[in-house]
Amino acid sequence: MAALFTVLLITAVAFAVQAFQPHPQPCAQCPFDWIGFRGKCYRFSEDESNWTSSHNNCSALGASLAVLDSAEDLSFAMRHIGSSPHWVGLTREGQEHPWQWLNRSPSSHQFQVQGDGPCAYLGDAGLSSSHCSQRRNWVCTKPALQNPSKNFCIST
Repeated sequence: MAALFTVLLITAVAFAVQAFQPHPQPCAQCPFDWIGFRGKCYRFSEDESNWTSSHNNCSALGASLAVLDSAEDLSFAMRHIGSSPHWVGLTREGQEHPWQWLNRSPSSHQFQVQGDGPCAYLGDAGLSSSHCSQRRNWVCTKPALQNPSKNFCIST
């Protein structure tokens, strides 16, 4: 009976230790010169363009102007824009219309957009808006590729 109890105790301890170990997750892969964050790849341009050309430049890379899904995404992007404002994929048809992301999701209530323009950009004060013809840098996003076969990342 003692031997059976010892075996059960050792098995329970082994399962408990394994449950608290970090589990490897497939690495998200982004193209060269892109930065991965929360399952997306981001590219911050060095060039300036109007909003429409910026959108086209992202499309040519298989991406879109950045859609920020959360406060964490917003904070991440703000850390990487430097001192130059960057166009993002948020627009509205006029001041009386709601903001909408390029993927057609409405702007989250947590994001305040300053200004009266129809196109949004990310600056040091957060999201602002202006006329779409202004020349600014831009930030593109696309989903990260998952590679479950070889590379593994330990999330900390």
